[in-house]
Amino acid sequence: MPQDKLMFCLGCGKPYTLKDRNESRFCDECGTYRPRQTTRSPTPRPIKRTKSSIQNPFPYESYPQQDAFMKDIQETVCQGGVLIAEACNGFGKTVCALSTTLPTGMKIAYATRTHEQVHQVIKEIQRITIHTGRNYTAVHLASRTTLCLNDACRQLGSSDQVEGCRVLRERKRCPYKWDDLAQLTGIPSLLSVRQLRRYGSSKGVCPYFLARNLINDRNVVIGPYQYFFDQRIKETIGLDLEGKILIFDEAHNSDKIGTEVLSSSLSNTTLEQAEKELEGLKQPSGLIQILQTYIEEKTVEKTNRMEIGENIVKEIRERTGISDINQLSEEYAESIDEIRRRRMEKGEAPRSYLNGVLQFLHLVLLKPPDSYVGIFRSWRKESKRLDYRCLDPSLAIQPVVEEAFGTLIMSGTLSPMDFFAEMTGLRTATKKNYEAIANPDKITAYLDTTVTTRFDERTPTMFLRYGRRVEEFLTKTHADYGAIVFFPQRNLMTRTLDAWEKEGIVKHLGNSFFLGDRELLVEGTRASENRLIIEQYKEKARRHPTILLGVFRGRNAEGSNFPDNEARTIFLIGIPYADYSDPVVKAQIDYFNKKTNGLGEKWYTMDAFRAANQAAGRGIRHIEDWCRYIFMDRRYRGGERHISPWISKNGFKEF
Repeated sequence: MPQDKLMFCLGCGKPYTLKDRNESRFCDECGTYRPRQTTRSPTPRPIKRTKSSIQNPFPYESYPQQDAFMKDIQETVCQGGVLIAEACNGFGKTVCALSTTLPTGMKIAYATRTHEQVHQVIKEIQRITIHTGRNYTAVHLASRTTLCLNDACRQLGSSDQVEGCRVLRERKRCPYKWDDLAQLTGIPSLLSVRQLRRYGSSKGVCPYFLARNLINDRNVVIGPYQYFFDQRIKETIGLDLEGKILIFDEAHNSDKIGTEVLSSSLSNTTLEQAEKELEGLKQPSGLIQILQTYIEEKTVEKTNRMEIGENIVKEIRERTGISDINQLSEEYAESIDEIRRRRMEKGEAPRSYLNGVLQFLHLVLLKPPDSYVGIFRSWRKESKRLDYRCLDPSLAIQPVVEEAFGTLIMSGTLSPMDFFAEMTGLRTATKKNYEAIANPDKITAYLDTTVTTRFDERTPTMFLRYGRRVEEFLTKTHADYGAIVFFPQRNLMTRTLDAWEKEGIVKHLGNSFFLGDRELLVEGTRASENRLIIEQYKEKARRHPTILLGVFRGRNAEGSNFPDNEARTIFLIGIPYADYSDPVVKAQIDYFNKKTNGLGEKWYTMDAFRAANQAAGRGIRHIEDWCRYIFMDRRYRGGERHISPWISKNGFKEF
């Protein structure tokens, strides 16, 4: 169809072209969906919405399990409560949540973890919109790194972009309009990163500030977890959760994300640079020298030394004499601005190490120290650092949930749910587990107790056994199409692959690996690299036997989908326990044990099995899908109760 052919809105009769439709699928006059072709005359008439479409916005034929889930959302979340919901992968949690909450008319704040999940949210909103005839809107909040169109700012490191952006705007050196955006027209209803950048580029508008400007106007605001947990980010972008429905999708890692947001580090390198900044201004650097001495004295070469938070706060206060950190920050404000100004004049990124020191002190001196632990680390002779780590996820999650009108926390792996609720400070929340929509007859689970990834048994002989067992299973079952193999750590995966190649289990032909006649690909370390590898793997796996190697908790083990032939067999090599020698892991176990006897060990076990269950969930994406699972570690014997019920329902076969 020609781009300039005139068509007419079915709701109000306003004319539009195919080019207009490509910019926005909905009429900017009345919000009606614009079909690709229409012969209607331009006579306005009211939009017809049938009673059934309003009452049932779910755009598919629903299953009983989905109906039960949506009923619970309506009766709990939409009434101002908190629902913690566990439903298997491929259940349709996203569309159920949106179909139930959008018709309430309340704004929705949707927290998610990956760009693939954001794409799924926007896709389901579009389907609901078409199904109901209502123009629901959404915007994706993303970082400057992702949205910025100005090369001068985008090329800065992520930590420098905030100040770089501010200085460029103040000096009129950014060509993109960033303020007074309320009068803009023709903005697409559903704004993904691609749509934001496309619109911004065509209109000369900053996509980052456009997204911020639309926060309170859109039906759905989608963003990463950090935007909801970090109070400074929320205040900066103007994200107010009061009166909104809050949805945490793929929430199984929300506890870790929350504690990471409330943690920080201070290195001797940062302190040295901050001292130089003050010397350049001819200002005293006594505070910086005190902190340098403190970290130097506390750090033992090539070891990790742990201190409880109370001791660190006490010692820093005693040594520095700081009584009011906010007042101290105000005293240094002009100095920080001058440091940044001088850097910009030299053509450098406008970072301030002094500001970084003050932000670290803010965290240490204002957060409850009994929920923190400090780790003094030394990994090279001159490299020393204090990591101040939060151990209580409820400090991040509970305040956010209390701010919102109602909250839905959902994932395929939240069990045991009482433990998750206690850990996140949501003991009074409603907790529900929903039966899988997958057909249990299409799922087969195997146990291989001939191997393990126990640290003291990670030998070349064991590595070879992994490969031979994988090849044996694929050959015996005549497995075609896609097979995914997950390892506990990337280092173990790399060492195993090296052993396979050395012994001829895997052959390197040209630029490709082959295990038997199956091409073998390895997930990428960088997002852009991994995206290309996964596209290549999926294309091959749909037609030929192909293997993908990946890592538990990696970008392909959580949040990615491998339906149908893309994953007919999944091998789970080992149980992905956290590194017990890590002092933060030990501190986390001790912290939970102090709350409730045995809770720390329970956290350690469930954290590992939750990661295994997440990886397993990549293989079932709809009711007719089927997959075989091979749990390859003798330690799975006795731990079958921790495997998701939709996998273990028919028991385990020996392999």
